[in-house]
Amino acid sequence: MLHALIASVLLAFTPPDSAGRTIVLSPAESLRVTVEGPDSGPAVIVVPGIVSPAFAFRNILPALAEAGIRAVVVEPLGIGWSSRPGNADYSHTAQAGRIAAVMDTLGVRRAIVMGHSIGTAIALRLAIARPDLVSRLLLVEGGALESAAVPGVKKALKFSFLVRLFAGRGRIRKELRKGLIASSGDTTWITEGLIDSYTAGPAGNVGAILRALKGMQRAVEPDSLTPRLGGLTIPVRLLMGGAAHEGGITPGRVRALERRLRDFRQRVVYGAGLHIHEEQPQVIVDELLLLVREEPSS
Repeated sequence: MLHALIASVLLAFTPPDSAGRTIVLSPAESLRVTVEGPDSGPAVIVVPGIVSPAFAFRNILPALAEAGIRAVVVEPLGIGWSSRPGNADYSHTAQAGRIAAVMDTLGVRRAIVMGHSIGTAIALRLAIARPDLVSRLLLVEGGALESAAVPGVKKALKFSFLVRLFAGRGRIRKELRKGLIASSGDTTWITEGLIDSYTAGPAGNVGAILRALKGMQRAVEPDSLTPRLGGLTIPVRLLMGGAAHEGGITPGRVRALERRLRDFRQRVVYGAGLHIHEEQPQVIVDELLLLVREEPSS
């Protein structure tokens, strides 16, 4: 079991304005965890998308903490400051197992789990595999993805030769900026300082990035996620950006959620694109607070 691989919980380098720690799951696998808010409060777990480090939620966590919520961002393997081993299992199933191991380590139960982009598939698989850990789900711009090899991963690997040829943080910064602009409705949040923070640490290391992308491309899920959605009885909410943008959830995946989930509601956030947590962070905060207030006392 993955839980048995938990070796230690170590305080590590902490980026500015975060309470970060590294949870070591095995010699090659460690996840960065950022926590704000009281240990005694209701828990909200955030599972970021492929380009979003914990820094991307800097406008979300403090507001939740102020409301007495224990807000936790867990960066999956290959994302943010978490490690990027080349021979790891990057399937959503394995990623969900790692998130569960982190929650077990932190003593978190019955949390509201928010997934962004590919993080939605990880969050859904987590809720199915470990219903004791998840009480509600908030999906942001994503659904029941069946593979970690999403179009963005395939596109990045298609041009991996050029990335290596022109390797360097400057190249990564340029491509990231282009991608963020194309996937946003309101682009005013994309600044040079923000790009610095998004490409800090492993996220600016070309070799590490390519190792993780290749791992995602090779990943194979043990089963299909969509047919299992009917087993979820917990409330599931979906937020979608209403502005024209690249990426995000397709109409077909929205229909799959509508047909199979027992308690499902969706909302369009007008003016926003893929990165609602950056473009209109208060919308995310309000939705999470609403889910906390709806949490049964038992």
